Amino acid sequence: MKTFFMTQWYGAESYFEKNLKPTFYFCLAFFGIMIVLNTLLFLSDPTLSQSYFNELQSLFNQKEFLDGTGIDLWFGIFLNNIIASGISSLLGVIPFLFLPLFSLASNAIIIGLIGAVYQTNGIGWFAFLVGVLPHGMIEIPALVLGVTLGVHLCLKLSKTILRRSFKGELKQAAIGCLRIYLLWLIPLFFLASFIETFMTPILFNAVAPV
Repeated sequence: MKTFFMTQWYGAESYFEKNLKPTFYFCLAFFGIMIVLNTLLFLSDPTLSQSYFNELQSLFNQKEFLDGTGIDLWFGIFLNNIIASGISSLLGVIPFLFLPLFSLASNAIIIGLIGAVYQTNGIGWFAFLVGVLPHGMIEIPALVLGVTLGVHLCLKLSKTILRRSFKGELKQAAIGCLRIYLLWLIPLFFLASFIETFMTPILFNAVAPV
């Protein structure tokens, strides 16, 4: 069993190094730029930003798992993240459109909106970062990696349709992406959701203005 696991792990690591690393860094840069642009956009119109923020809160309030506490909340966040990331990856099976990037952009919009509203409401950047970074240092790379898998699958499928791929390339991509999702993404989201549930609130409440 250990040999099988290590074989799969090294296979995932090798595939990432050889095929996914440039795409991952592109998606990470895209995500960062989108966060900055959206933050500046929302800061320019505080009234509109607050309106969007209220709508976002209403959407979050509809998620029943957020009403839980402790382990229930932990697993609720965890399942929500792996499902959302899985959908982002699977969007890559639609060729040519690179739809996973839209998922990444939507998350950047949400972060930019929350950051801008915290700033205009006097909560401040430090409290915002404390509320995001403890779990975000793990969750954000996992989120970007999930989108990377989708972008990669979309590229390989598009090449296959255009007959510009070598034999077995799409199958190799599917296996490589599945390994990474199962062996990397799920554990990363599991850890990030634990930190978000049990540690981030404590740190945020310690620095947020009363």
